[in-house]
Amino acid sequence: MAEKIIVVGGGAAGMMAAVAAAQRHADVLLLERNEKLGKKLYLTGKGRCNVTNACDTQDLFGQILRNAKFMYSAIYTYDNFRVMDFFEQNGVPLKTERGGRVFPVSDHSSDVIRGLAQALKRLGVTVRLHTRISSIQKEQGRFVVTDTDGRTAAAAKVILAT
Repeated sequence: MAEKIIVVGGGAAGMMAAVAAAQRHADVLLLERNEKLGKKLYLTGKGRCNVTNACDTQDLFGQILRNAKFMYSAIYTYDNFRVMDFFEQNGVPLKTERGGRVFPVSDHSSDVIRGLAQALKRLGVTVRLHTRISSIQKEQGRFVVTDTDGRTAAAAKVILAT
């Protein structure tokens, strides 16, 4: 039986966390309070969504102003080139502009959100929108998440990405 994981937050981090968990064969429930996933992504990069930078991975650390060492593990585990591959493989063609900035070819952040949503669907992630969390409790070795409508869901793990 697949491990149950609940992801709270349907922004970029929450969607990527849900994708990563589902790729590892977890049964994933993604809870988002808004009416759609990736709501803030629509605004990034003036609506174009600067996905990453195409520089050498080592050069990314020069852009981190404080405590770059903290990010070593995360960036070397899933570097900027893997990010670009992920989006290309999920139907979001990318282009590189001045300064190595990477954007969707369409110049629409909605395509980035669509690519993430397609990956969630393909991997069987259950998405519940309009869901505000009121509590997370640990009961009998598992987490019980309760929303403001009184609905509950239980899981072995909870990822907070809010």
